[in-house]
Amino acid sequence: MLEALTINQGQLEGPSLKSADVLNLEQLADQELTRLFPERNIQKVLFVAPPDGDQTMFDYATGKRGRYWNFPAYGIGVVASHLRQEGIEVDILNLNNHVLRTCRQSVTPESFDFDTVWKESLARKIDLFQPDLIGVTCMFTQTHTASVEVCEEVKYLRPDIPVTLGGVHITNSFNHKEQCKSILNDFAKVDLFFLYEAELAFKNFVQAVNRQKSLDSLFQVYFNTSQTKLHFAEKRVPKDSELDIVPAYDLMELEDLSNNGVIGSFACIKEKKARCATVLSNRGCRAQCTFCSVRSFNGRGVRIKSVQTVVDELLTLRNDFGVDHIMWLDDDLLFNHQRALELFNEMVRQNVGITWDCTNGVIAASCTEEMIAAAAESGCIGLNIGMESGNPEILKIVKKPGKVINFLKAAKTLKKYKQINARVFLMLGFPNETYEMIEDTFNVAMEMDLDWYNLTILQPLPNTPIFNSMVQQGLVEDVKAEDVRYNSGAYGKKRKLMEQNQFSQIVSPFANLENRDKIPSKEELEPIWLYMNYHLNFSRILNVEDPIKIRQQLGYLEYVANLVAPDDPLPMYFCGYLQKKVRGAVDPALFSRLESRLGASEYWQDCFKNFGLSLSELNIGSHLKSA
Repeated sequence: MLEALTINQGQLEGPSLKSADVLNLEQLADQELTRLFPERNIQKVLFVAPPDGDQTMFDYATGKRGRYWNFPAYGIGVVASHLRQEGIEVDILNLNNHVLRTCRQSVTPESFDFDTVWKESLARKIDLFQPDLIGVTCMFTQTHTASVEVCEEVKYLRPDIPVTLGGVHITNSFNHKEQCKSILNDFAKVDLFFLYEAELAFKNFVQAVNRQKSLDSLFQVYFNTSQTKLHFAEKRVPKDSELDIVPAYDLMELEDLSNNGVIGSFACIKEKKARCATVLSNRGCRAQCTFCSVRSFNGRGVRIKSVQTVVDELLTLRNDFGVDHIMWLDDDLLFNHQRALELFNEMVRQNVGITWDCTNGVIAASCTEEMIAAAAESGCIGLNIGMESGNPEILKIVKKPGKVINFLKAAKTLKKYKQINARVFLMLGFPNETYEMIEDTFNVAMEMDLDWYNLTILQPLPNTPIFNSMVQQGLVEDVKAEDVRYNSGAYGKKRKLMEQNQFSQIVSPFANLENRDKIPSKEELEPIWLYMNYHLNFSRILNVEDPIKIRQQLGYLEYVANLVAPDDPLPMYFCGYLQKKVRGAVDPALFSRLESRLGASEYWQDCFKNFGLSLSELNIGSHLKSA
């Protein structure tokens, strides 16, 4: 369905058309396509994945360590495969990988220039490939500015080539009135926006340009540079059978990605460095969590690929690209119990031989004995449980599909399968969450006694129910699209604990009975986070005796201490503790960094003293200066 955009439609604005003009809409669209594509012939499409962040956000030392996320461009790989089936020549340019690779190979910070790297890569690819159309993707809020710069650079290099833009961030912003205005303003040079899951919409668009399909076959596309803003607003998501397609892995630089950055959270616990990739076996999530944007993009329910298509994809990754570990991109991997069991069993029967993890998390109620046994046999080495809170009231308010009993049962099952590194997502700072409610989370997590707890302070994402509610309550300010940066990964907002001699919260923040019904302020959440993080994660390491679990924790802490937080004394200390336990000695370079960091910080000396930690425990003959 084609319609003109007016302010009365909600988010999007543009010149309105009188009802008498409706008969001319297809004619207007046809004229616009001819303006953009005078020959009405698209034969070559270039897809571009921008750097995950822009130059102002990029830290050379972090990139040099290989710490930044470096995922395959999976979504545009799927679109590329659809176009190839129609005889269209396609290429993919992953600028994020180009930036990270050059950073890793550079000798000094002065020899590396972020913008020069991606701009030269972009110019070279366009010159060599000579595309008829360029499609840019923007998945993350933090990528907003980088995407603007890439689109503007494309138009600077080749103003004659139409540019399209899509992705999760773009779709979410279009569904938010103020952010939509920001998107349309910032991306004024983008000719077309594709919203939601766009592989079918993009394919139909190319066919319509080439006069192989009529204009009424178009959907989910917004004409941005036309005089009259036209919007094919109908939404059509791929059905189960339409998901059965393998991405264009040959265009995705799989042999290089793991060398330059990180894919998922669990490959670090493998004994040998793995070549990693990602696979999506279903789309959507059964849950309705108010802090999550999955439903905003994928809609209600879950759609699934056939089991054999997924297995074929895994075999292709192993046989053609040497991949030996994958991260499932699924938001609800275990949605269909029988289908998940069939998938894991087929992976075993067809000897896939690839380990896997579920970094995005699984729903606790699905972690039955039968399911986890099958997962372990098929190669699972790690997964996250989406718990968030251990308080029943908070779980109900945020519409989390789980009860405390589900979390405890899942933990009991997972502890039987030592080869699986089992972690839990926890969140603090929900609206009206009191000290007592947070203590419930802490107590349930301690009782679960799993391997690690990924603890974050709530940063609501735009276009989620909790964000809209918090804006209405005045708990957060409405923001522009480019100002949102999710608190995750190396590009996320970095939590910096203030280094001052104030460590009263080493004593339980839940001990003060007068605070039980009090809602902690933002400032009070930080020391609560530190207390919970230490006791849920680090202090429990001192009691780990199982050799399998010790090696898992050592692999993870070496990753954290060397890549994620090389200036944080806590992972450094406990990494050294496990190195001594496993190898009989602490890495001298690690110990030197730890000693130097502590020697320069009275704050951390005080923290270690309160925690009862001393370098003498590592038996290297050095002690804290404050000890």
